[in-house]
Amino acid sequence: MTKLANRFRNVASALLIALCAGGAEAASYAGTQFEIEMVVFSRDNGMSQSRETWPAAPLLQYGERWVDFQTPSALDPALPALQPAPNQLDNKVAALRRASGYQVLFHKTWRQVLVQEHRAPEVLISGGPVFGDHHALEGSVTLSVSRYLHINTNLWLSEFDGAMPTGALSGDNTVPSGILVPQRPVAKPLPQPGDEPMGLSANDGFGFSNTESANNGSYSTSADSAEFFAGDAPAVAARTFAKNVAVLNEARRLRSGELHYIDHPKLGVLIEIRKVTPEEPDPESELEEDMDLPAN
Repeated sequence: MTKLANRFRNVASALLIALCAGGAEAASYAGTQFEIEMVVFSRDNGMSQSRETWPAAPLLQYGERWVDFQTPSALDPALPALQPAPNQLDNKVAALRRASGYQVLFHKTWRQVLVQEHRAPEVLISGGPVFGDHHALEGSVTLSVSRYLHINTNLWLSEFDGAMPTGALSGDNTVPSGILVPQRPVAKPLPQPGDEPMGLSANDGFGFSNTESANNGSYSTSADSAEFFAGDAPAVAARTFAKNVAVLNEARRLRSGELHYIDHPKLGVLIEIRKVTPEEPDPESELEEDMDLPAN
């Protein structure tokens, strides 16, 4: 009995240590800047080979809280909120491109400060062949942190038919067929030199404050700050219908520094999240700056 009690105590202690370590790791993640590298690819015959059927009426929609790669940073409007970073998975992408039956649709690396899910914006994703105003791959991913790093995918891959009807949201008597693909939100462009400065309130760096309000499918800052997430929606938006749409809705827990693979018969996602270590100042350069050296 004593041996059993000791064994139970050892297991409980190991679990407690693991939980504490996980909590400490999560605490260090909150508000931390990460490099996110993501690759999305398709399989030409993925649906037929897996004997999966295309969904008849998938729910396709963008959330109200979003950011794209053109969205200005609230901390420095001259810079994008999602700062680009060098790719490190080029070898994986090259292997996919060499392989038969695969098509790389999206490959980007960006820096983002991760926050809890209720504050995390959706990152808009698009890529692949273009049909009208749409890409074959569209949707978003949401990256957040609680006890662990998390990703939620809201991606769809559309197969368009050139004969599929398009029209206006109003004043159009055409009977549509196919799956309606939602219009992608559009951010206002980054300010150019000479533009008037935008009045931005203090917030989390994406332009989100505690008094957010939805407007035209995008998010604005509080009333006393400039709205800069999205341009005005067109008065008459075109409708586009897809013949087939494959949807990848997945919630996954991630670990920093590890390559993760999210699978789907038609779509695949490779994602790696790397913690950004703040650069330490060079003592020698600081010394040179402090010294009053005579001119040559």
